[in-house]
Amino acid sequence: MFLNKEKVKKLMSIHAEGNYHEFARQLEVDVAQLHRVLNTKSVAGPKFLGRFMKFCKKNGLDYNEYIFLDKPLHVCSGGKRHTGTEGS
Repeated sequence: MFLNKEKVKKLMSIHAEGNYHEFARQLEVDVAQLHRVLNTKSVAGPKFLGRFMKFCKKNGLDYNEYIFLDKPLHVCSGGKRHTGTEGS
């Protein structure tokens, strides 16, 4: 499972005025873990995801809006465009 980190950051700005310490307290996770998950390539583990889901339920939010089962695809822009005929 993967977090939509940008949406979670927006949620943090709404529920904790962008304060990592306050949002971590609300999620019942360590502030360093919250910062690492939101600002690095670190993936949220089951403990974090479970507490995030609990937070969503408590606040009437649909956690499916923030959690994906598969890693989201990213569109690359720029660079050489492949046509499928390369190497022919």
